[in-house]
Amino acid sequence: MKKEYTIGEICKLYNLGPDSIRYYEKKGLIFPGRRENGYRVYSIEDIWRLNIIKDLRKLNFSIKQIGEYLEHRSIDITIDLMEKEIRLIQKEIMPLVELKENLQKKVQILKSFEKINDYGEIKIQKIKARKIILIEVPMSKDEEVDLAFRKLEGRDDSKLFLFGNKDMGVFISEQGLKKENYSLYENAFFFVDDKEENYNMILPEGYFVTLIYRGVYKKSQMFFKKMMNFIKEKGYSLNGNAMEIYRLDIHGTSNEDEFITEIQIPIKKAKKQNTSY
Repeated sequence: MKKEYTIGEICKLYNLGPDSIRYYEKKGLIFPGRRENGYRVYSIEDIWRLNIIKDLRKLNFSIKQIGEYLEHRSIDITIDLMEKEIRLIQKEIMPLVELKENLQKKVQILKSFEKINDYGEIKIQKIKARKIILIEVPMSKDEEVDLAFRKLEGRDDSKLFLFGNKDMGVFISEQGLKKENYSLYENAFFFVDDKEENYNMILPEGYFVTLIYRGVYKKSQMFFKKMMNFIKEKGYSLNGNAMEIYRLDIHGTSNEDEFITEIQIPIKKAKKQNTSY
């Protein structure tokens, strides 16, 4: 077995550049010798140190942490180091596990759309409380909505994921409702899990007039009018912000005919009305 290795041999062995090897030397992690001609040579001592350095770098340990470990190794310190790293890895795994679960749920939801045979029909549903993360930006065009979602997603890329996250939507502004211009949006939002601790508000449980339609977004104007007339005819009144929720949009298909949008309008019975939902 060779007792000395050149920097070229070390670089090839560890798939590292000469600058990295010299950097480890500068930081006191390895201690190469010198030949009479001044060229660096590396010993078996440097080999095992480089083995540890490379492994700990894979685990994102800092140079300072690696130096401390090399100088103070013991079974207790090694166990402690590994247990800390297990906890760090677990933290990194959890968002991926949650994302996997969200994607699986999303796949099931997308498959369920194929079974819907009542697109465009008005329904009244009781919907449980929901947590949302939102961004307060006035919007009136699809492009502005997409930009708002990107800003919203940018708050926490590890949890908000346009392609596979929970559904996203917009609130219709009060001015839009008054003017019957249902493309005047107030806030963009993402629904988040019930267990999520970081959220902006909770949509309270209640009754909603709902309608799911398929196709281009401009259909919303027609369906909103239809739903608002229904609310008036039935003697209901508004009980919060109307929502346009994008179940399947440009992030999931380039075919506008496949877009799936749900409108939800919170309602309450008029005071003198006795009819049950």
